[in-house]
Formats: sequence, structure tokens, C-alpha cells
Amino acid sequence: MKTKIKILVIVGMAIINIKAQDVHFTQIQYFPLALNPAMVGANYALSGNLIYRNQWKAVASPYNTFGLSVDGRIKKSPMGHFFAGGIKFFNDAAGDLSLKTNDVTLNGAYHLNIKNGQYIGIGIYAGIIQKSINFQNAQWESQYNDATGHYDPSLPSQENYGKNTYIVPDAGLGFVYTYDVNQGMYNRGGQNIKLNIGFSAFHVNAPSATFLQNSKDKMPIRYVGFLSGDIGIGKSNFVVCPLLVYQLQGASQELLTGLYGKYIFAKERGQSGGSIALGSIYRNKDAVTTNIVLEYDSYTIGFSYDINISQLKTISRGKGAMEIFLRYVLPSPYGPGSSKSRI
Repeated sequence: MKTKIKILVIVGMAIINIKAQDVHFTQIQYFPLALNPAMVGANYALSGNLIYRNQWKAVASPYNTFGLSVDGRIKKSPMGHFFAGGIKFFNDAAGDLSLKTNDVTLNGAYHLNIKNGQYIGIGIYAGIIQKSINFQNAQWESQYNDATGHYDPSLPSQENYGKNTYIVPDAGLGFVYTYDVNQGMYNRGGQNIKLNIGFSAFHVNAPSATFLQNSKDKMPIRYVGFLSGDIGIGKSNFVVCPLLVYQLQGASQELLTGLYGKYIFAKERGQSGGSIALGSIYRNKDAVTTNIVLEYDSYTIGFSYDINISQLKTISRGKGAMEIFLRYVLPSPYGPGSSKSRI
């Protein structure tokens, strides 16, 4: 019994710690508005993204996260600068308490043409966050009967929660540098490097984040720094795609380092018949993922699976999360991203 209690405590503490922070995706570069609001319009004239994540199935009630975003370029100036706008939505449902989060934001950005193929984007977002929870399924330490050695739901919880749902406003901002000198979809000659480097801050208005009465808990600002891109290897059909993401929110932090190897199937010089990419992402002290991404014309689909390596691996048996995404893009005759081939 004591061993079982210890396991439940460890699992509970891990889950509480995760849910105190924002939801996260392994393939976050494919849900770019959760990475940086300045990514609106940064790479394509139009981009639509769907992503789904299922995790903790081997440890507790599954956590399911669904995200949707659409963004595009709105207007170009004679100097090559352009406006872009987009919308992001995600829904997260977690655990036995049915902790649910709905997040809707409107995003806008202005991208400055600083040199041929190089842009600096400045973006902001505003929206709302709605959270709800079902306390009827909650079990508290105060309801553990020391005399009998069992949990007794008839004992008072002694918890001071006064509401099971709340809605708060949310806002944030970000900056991104885009480097995409070669505009062709498929370039077998000379330099072929495409990069996004950015920094962003989410929840800068410090919205309330509590279900408890008389609590002044605020949602910590989430700071994000990232680098992602494609680096062509000489005149070959091979592309190396690095990923580096660091997130800091309150006392929690996350570091993602990843590398994909992509092979482009060529129809003829200057054109692509699609691509396949295989790779892995390491989430520091938490998980190692296996990833596959398939691209054809304007469509990209990808799958990843997290192998848990944290302290929960004994309970989870190494099982982590499954994640799948679908993306549709339209290239642009101007600005970065006229190439559709981008990890």
C-alpha cells in the first residue's frame, strides 16, 4: 500500500507541475503561433496547421491536446515590407479532474525587409483563456484515514476552492529574424540556407490562474527562444534541419534540441516532387522522440512518438506521447518562404 501511495504522489506531483505551465508540443515548429506570434506570415503567403497530442496514457487518464492555426500575409508595401494576420486555437483536456483549457488568440505581425531574403518580424497577440475543472473526482491528503490506512471520501477535503471555471484575457509579443536568400523550391546549386530565429513572451499581462477563493496566483510569463531551419548539403538532394527551443515559465524550463535529415524527390531542376524527413528531438531530462515528416506539393504530414526517460519511466514503462500534425501552405511571390520545402 505504501509503495502504491508513493507512486501516486510522484505521478500527481509531476502532473500538477506540468499543468501549472502552458501546454507544449514536441513538433512545436509545426504549430508556429504557439512558438512566437511574429511567425504569422513569416514563411508563407498562407499557412494552415492542425496538431494533436495524446500523452500520459500509461500513467493516468490520457491528456489530449488539439491545436488549430491559420495565418497569412495581408498587404505588401513598395519597400517589400508586409503585414500578416492569423488566428490560433487550442483545447487541452487533462486527467481525472477533467482540467480543460481553451485558448483563442488573434495574431498580427509586421515584417521589415532589411535585405534581399532577410526580414525582421514584430508580432503581437491578444485573446482569452478559459479553464474549467471537475473537483468531484478530486482526492486529497486530508481524506486519507490514518486509522484504517485507506482513503475515505466522506472526510472533508479542507480545500478552499470556490469556482470550477474562469475566463481571463491574455496578451503577448515576439520578434523573429527570417533568412531565406534562395527563393527556389528546390536549389541544387550553391548556398541554400533558410532560418527562423526568434524570441517571444506569452502572458505579459499576468492573467489570473486559480480556482481558489482569495488567491492572487498569476500565470507566469512564458519566455521562448528558438532556432529552426533547412540547410542544404551542397548540390545534393539532402537537407539538414536543426531545431533548438528553450522555454522558461516561472520555476519550470524546457529545452528541445532536434535534428532532421530530409531527402527531396526531384521532378527536374528547380522543382520538387515532395520530400521525406526522419529525425529525433531530445527534451532535456524528459523524453527522446522519433519523428517522420512527409511532404508533397502544398501538404505536409508528420508523426512523432515520445519515449519517456524521466523519473516516471519506471511507471510509464518508457511510454510518453503520440503527436501528429497536418499542414497546408501556399508560397508567396514575394518575401521569405516562396519555397514550400521547409521543416
